[in-house]
Amino acid sequence: MKPFATSSRIYSKNYKSHDTATLAKAANIREPDQILNPVFFQLAASPLMAAEFLRSTVDLNMVIKKFNLLKKKYEFTIVEGIGGVMVPLTTRRSVLDVIRMMSIPIIIVSSPKLGSINHTILTINVCRESKIPIIGVIFNQMPNDPNIVESMTPNYIEKLTGVKTITVVPFMEQCNFKKIGLYIGRNPIIENLISRLIGKQSIS
Repeated sequence: MKPFATSSRIYSKNYKSHDTATLAKAANIREPDQILNPVFFQLAASPLMAAEFLRSTVDLNMVIKKFNLLKKKYEFTIVEGIGGVMVPLTTRRSVLDVIRMMSIPIIIVSSPKLGSINHTILTINVCRESKIPIIGVIFNQMPNDPNIVESMTPNYIEKLTGVKTITVVPFMEQCNFKKIGLYIGRNPIIENLISRLIGKQSIS
């Protein structure tokens, strides 16, 4: 599920968001776009800003209803965020609030580039303050020939926060689900997570 998406253009006749299309393909499901992506604005901005510029609104209750439909239908549901946990959805609610409303744990997707330590620790801290369970961190787009800072960033974040690194996914010119699956699917943290989630809850 991709509850919120914004873009400067419509991706296709089936999916307004490229992210939603990618998720549907990866999960091999055929759900209507309005179920997988209930909120879309054709303006590349935060949902709050896009809604205000386009004179629209964000209906969080409707988002939760669509989430519950998917939750009942499938053994487990993966929910992709938008930008980060503090991205504003309304003047009073952020992505963080929706995670709490859904009562789901979180996997943080970070990168090894300079500045990631600060951004990732801030995300971890705000999730901890909000009592949101953190499963771990996935580091995406690791360069094929990383420098010392890039290669050590996952280690430092784990050392400074105590949050486990789930896996490090290397840079790919094109999205390859099979390769990504090799890095994530055989990971013991993910295997244990899926066994716990089946028929119980969802994950962001």
